[in-house]
Amino acid sequence: MIKENNPNYKGLWAKYKKYEIVKIDNEYYIRPDKKADYEIYDIFDKEKELLVDFLLIGMEAMNYADINDANCDLMSTEKKYQDMILDFVNKYGMFGEFTYRLINSHIVSSGKALTQGYSNIDEMSASTYIKPYFIGNDDIQRIDFDHGLNPDILKYVYGNNNPNGDLAHRFDKGEDFSIVFSKCYTEKIANILVMSRALYRIFNSVENNNWTENEDKKAIYQKYANMFNPNNVAFSFNFENDKTYLNWNFNSLFQAIELILAFNETNERKEVKMCKHCLKPFIAKNLKSDYDTASCRNVANVYRNRAKNK
Repeated sequence: MIKENNPNYKGLWAKYKKYEIVKIDNEYYIRPDKKADYEIYDIFDKEKELLVDFLLIGMEAMNYADINDANCDLMSTEKKYQDMILDFVNKYGMFGEFTYRLINSHIVSSGKALTQGYSNIDEMSASTYIKPYFIGNDDIQRIDFDHGLNPDILKYVYGNNNPNGDLAHRFDKGEDFSIVFSKCYTEKIANILVMSRALYRIFNSVENNNWTENEDKKAIYQKYANMFNPNNVAFSFNFENDKTYLNWNFNSLFQAIELILAFNETNERKEVKMCKHCLKPFIAKNLKSDYDTASCRNVANVYRNRAKNK
């Protein structure tokens, strides 16, 4: 997909080596294990697996019931879906919902957070935005984030009482990323399910649009596909080992997944496909393959032959 056609791409992300699921006030969250060390990796080294694993979570969310977000809250209480997300995060790291939703940066210094609303830009205090990402931490819940840096922020968010080490510094990210890579940072499992379901729906619509010859169906699939509106992606040049790289400065892992999906769906040699029978995303070893398994291909052939004989 991207790496093979553009070997000079880079997109770094960081992950801790172990995460845990916690239940707080009857809701489920994921956070780093307090004893875990971190590592930095190139997203494009794992892009196909990353995309498929995320879309598989989205497919489960789509199949659970309907598209009501409340169902994602119900799903988040079940061990099956918790384990899927825990496995994903242990492989690739947290999604970075905190920075993904932001329009502005340096929200601690500015004391405010800007996010894109339905038809306008929403503004809220930094405290209002930050604290839902530190559920279960009483020290951070009492901090005032609205008037710039203070000793408590330095101690509990960036300092030794919040042992994210020098990760954000080594990762060459600013103050907002120090929050995302904090060991006290939490993400709500239900929100991850909502985001994965939305992206699978886009994937499903684009793939179905490519399959069908019915113009009315195409119009419907294209309508849903056009809801894909990824956040702005920034990039810069990077020079290493006598090569020029295009360095993608992702604001979150979710933003990286959006970009990988966009490149995949517009690539004539796409490697991540949706099985025409079971609708699962899969990595196609043979680019002409339309099915993830021989079993799906055989069942689809049986259905096709029956339809011809009617």
